[in-house]
Amino acid sequence: MRIKKLLESRAENYGGEPFIYFRDQIINFATLDQNVNKAANLFRELGVKKGDHVCFLLPNCPEFVYLWFGLAKIGGVMVPLNFNLRGDGLRYIINHSDSKLIVVNERFYDAYAFVEKDLLVIEQKILHNDGAPLPGNFHSLKNLMEKAEEKEPPTIEIKDGDPLGIIYTSGTTGPPKGAVISHFNYINTAQVWVDEILQYRDDDIFFTTLPLFHANAQMYSTMGALCSGRPYVLREKFSASRFWAEIRQYKATVFNYIGGILTILMKQPEREDDNDNPARIAFGGAAPKEIWLDFEKRFNVKIIEGYGATENGAIPLCNPPDNIRVGSIGKPTSFAEVTIWDENNREVPAGQTGEIVVKEKIPYSMFLGYYKQPDKTREAWEGGWFHTGDRGYKDEDGYFYFVDRMKDCIRRRGENISSFDIEKIVNSHPSVLESAAIAVPSELGEDDVKIYIILRPNKELKPEDLIKFCEERMAYFMVPRYVEFLKEFPKTPTDRAQKFELRRRGIANAWDREKAGYRLRREFQK
Repeated sequence: MRIKKLLESRAENYGGEPFIYFRDQIINFATLDQNVNKAANLFRELGVKKGDHVCFLLPNCPEFVYLWFGLAKIGGVMVPLNFNLRGDGLRYIINHSDSKLIVVNERFYDAYAFVEKDLLVIEQKILHNDGAPLPGNFHSLKNLMEKAEEKEPPTIEIKDGDPLGIIYTSGTTGPPKGAVISHFNYINTAQVWVDEILQYRDDDIFFTTLPLFHANAQMYSTMGALCSGRPYVLREKFSASRFWAEIRQYKATVFNYIGGILTILMKQPEREDDNDNPARIAFGGAAPKEIWLDFEKRFNVKIIEGYGATENGAIPLCNPPDNIRVGSIGKPTSFAEVTIWDENNREVPAGQTGEIVVKEKIPYSMFLGYYKQPDKTREAWEGGWFHTGDRGYKDEDGYFYFVDRMKDCIRRRGENISSFDIEKIVNSHPSVLESAAIAVPSELGEDDVKIYIILRPNKELKPEDLIKFCEERMAYFMVPRYVEFLKEFPKTPTDRAQKFELRRRGIANAWDREKAGYRLRREFQK
């Protein structure tokens, strides 16, 4: 079933039932479909056709969903932008995606304006704001929605393999890659999530604090709500101090976590009513096994740990809900084959570590390839299986376990960070000769960023000044926590920094941004 048909069916059969809880708004399925039709028609009026790409630089909000589903009805392709991006990172994705139209929230206008002169393809611009005066050449989303027709847009043929989204994932040795996601992928992933993993109930209410520019909030929470007919709570950001109060306020039964969320919640002061909440399932990845059982006991919730990435259909592995193994990332779900390969693309026996590789059982249930990067697509699918770049192993009972990343990538607060991108910016500082960014373990789980610096001759640089320089030029989650200055790096024969040697140095001799009391300015704290 296509998204268009799903929307129409929900509006017809569950029209008065809630779909989104956002702040104090309750948006039912009938209102959802009306606003989606308006979004589809306003895009058509602006010339968007099947296959055209549209960038979203938006926070979590209902308008994001209206515009996304509006594109789905007319065959357009959404390109969601991480709203923390700045400078080169933002410019690159907008240009590389060949998007002709962009929708920008007023909070991110300055970031957009900074790169606008270098954008090559953008023809139309829409501002999502509260009615303030518009910058030049911008349409008002509010005005366009008010004027747009509520009727269904003309029906066009949509196939399972037609693209609906291009989600850019951080590169490890180069620029970000745009994973092309099909209509079927969105629906299949959501169906697997609600049916196989959650085994959803009629009283379920899903809850997410994760950003809609990521696959998690799109494929699980939003599409899961649409496929199941159950509502979801869309929050603008994660707040540890308010988290359980919000769960209780909305009577949410299922929430998603990534990265350090569980650790952060465990570090909150204990309360007598910690286990008195409606949540029954916490679903996500990277749950520290050291706190797993304690978290479940304290908050009276079951952790269901899975594994996935934007490219591989999001959930190729997950713990069976009725047979969970603490520390495991589970068994293959219904749409995927998963195994462990050695460096020669041969399967290894149980207990032996190798690369986790994934293959789809159902066409279009994984990504269609990297946009305009056929070489990277072929490399990822070498041998007919998708190479995740992650190291793991399988036990005798078929449960898989994640060990570490084979790629030179850093994972922080749920974000994949390219060391290449960090080094490119740091190396642009006039006092820096060379840099090397590595991951170091974070006390919250996942990684923190450490940067090694070699200064130019006769140059000086304070760590605080470097951080300020970085903060102005990269997303907050990329800004290094640790800084260490060296006179030279250990090198390979091809003159590349031997990062495994740098990792061995740890953090003992590094300047620590957090201990120094340096606080980053985060754009999205309102």
